[in-house]
Amino acid sequence: MALPTKSALIPNIQRDVDARGGILSIVDEPVKNVSIITCTAGAIRSNHYHHTDWHLMYVLEGQIDYFFRDIDTSEIKYIRVGKGDNIFTPPKELHATHFPVQTVLIVSSKNPRDQETYEKDTVRETLVDAGNLREMLARYS
Repeated sequence: MALPTKSALIPNIQRDVDARGGILSIVDEPVKNVSIITCTAGAIRSNHYHHTDWHLMYVLEGQIDYFFRDIDTSEIKYIRVGKGDNIFTPPKELHATHFPVQTVLIVSSKNPRDQETYEKDTVRETLVDAGNLREMLARYS
């Protein structure tokens, strides 16, 4: 499967199920980093875009209010991401995440996650913050 050009939920691939259990593939692309990220209830993260990096965020527990837009447009979109969902974030797409409940993610990234590489590829821009969160949820969710 080719990766999409816009943020989207990605189907997980059930590889095998038998009496021993199952194998569910959540990333089928070459990656340079896999991280487990914990997010406290009410936290807002991201508010950035990447020049070249992309990532897949698989929700182990909790949920995400995921806001995004192309860096060349003003049209904001929203996806509610829940436990077992896997969302893809492409390069050059501003994204912000709100965690209404305690959430744990597995994040797989194209680029390495060392601070120098990450900072060179990341542009910070506020899309969602404490001041506009209620309005954003009312408008887009």
